[in-house]
Amino acid sequence: MIIKTFEANNLQEAIKKIKKELGEEAVILSTRKVRKGSFFSFFKREVIEVTAAIEHKQESKKANFASLIESQNIDSSKQDLEKKILELENLLKSATKNPLQEVVESIKNDLDNLKSSLSYMAKKEGEIDIYNLPISVQKYFNLMNEKGINKKYSFKISKTMYDNLYAEKLKDENYTIDYLTVLLSQFFKTAQLDEQIVVLTGPTGVGKTTTIAKLAAIEKLKNKKKVSIITTDTYRIGAVDQLLTYSKIMEIPMQVCITKNDLQKAVNEFSDYDKIFIDTVGRSQKDIKRLEESFNLFKDQEGMHFSLVLALNTKEEDCMEIYEKFSKLRIDSLLLTKLDETNTPGTMLNFAVKTKKPISYISFGQDVPDDIVKADPLSISSFIIKNTIKEEENERSS
Repeated sequence: MIIKTFEANNLQEAIKKIKKELGEEAVILSTRKVRKGSFFSFFKREVIEVTAAIEHKQESKKANFASLIESQNIDSSKQDLEKKILELENLLKSATKNPLQEVVESIKNDLDNLKSSLSYMAKKEGEIDIYNLPISVQKYFNLMNEKGINKKYSFKISKTMYDNLYAEKLKDENYTIDYLTVLLSQFFKTAQLDEQIVVLTGPTGVGKTTTIAKLAAIEKLKNKKKVSIITTDTYRIGAVDQLLTYSKIMEIPMQVCITKNDLQKAVNEFSDYDKIFIDTVGRSQKDIKRLEESFNLFKDQEGMHFSLVLALNTKEEDCMEIYEKFSKLRIDSLLLTKLDETNTPGTMLNFAVKTKKPISYISFGQDVPDDIVKADPLSISSFIIKNTIKEEENERSS
């Protein structure tokens, strides 16, 4: 390591000196202000003293075919491989001038595979290497990653595309995007919420109360069902008032419950209703004691559908922790909210694969009851890849 001390009038000036002498990779170890001048000087000026360091510059990695071949033990010489690529490229150029389309495609595949093998670099354990994929599908792998789909799933899906699509089809981007959309839809299962009693559970801030209002409005105003609402959320300030306001506007009866006996009485009172929606108090997945208290309200309750509400603007790791902790209640389906607040909708696919749970609804705004749709596999994958929710799916949810 090279360590050096610089003096300057200010920090900006010192940084310029450091960059000039040690380069952009240098790190600052310490800074201090000192007064400079001769021993007998009456006035001394204040300067800044900055100590910086940089690792010894390593030899730059070889960027030629030889280093790539060495790292992967490819049993060919540099000259042979370079010559092979050149021959294939020249043959490809000439082949495209005649009608032998199959020959052209065969050459392109050979060239893709050869370039991929040469570009394959040493990687960290467990890391997915894009250069393991043929060039023709790498952009779709990148697209799925940008959308938030797990790299391992993206890699397998890309390989499936390459194995099942003709090279000519892979050149047609519109066709390939449609194919990818259909392929992703196969990962999703959906739930219909046909049970009489539907319970929404989940942590704080995921939109359970607003979603209850949306579902109740759809069932009463659009499906002409007899609907009631129960809330056990007496903890959050304003939660009861918010739901009461919705219920009064829609003329839907509502009960507030604190104890397990209160809940049972309310369920019995609404037993002749087509739908009973139950809103629950939001609890942090880390507050185990209060989670257990909330779960005890529903212990031994039968005939209820429990839908875990997850917000898509929450980190995937946190959502999986929430799922794990709330699974003690028994989760029948997932209900995903705040789709409009995320840039990575592909996490929906990750949830579907990891939890193996069906998705009931997807919510994407605050408007009641408009900003919610029934989960449909093709509709979900269309949003992930194309950022669109089909109008017919909106109509179907009504």
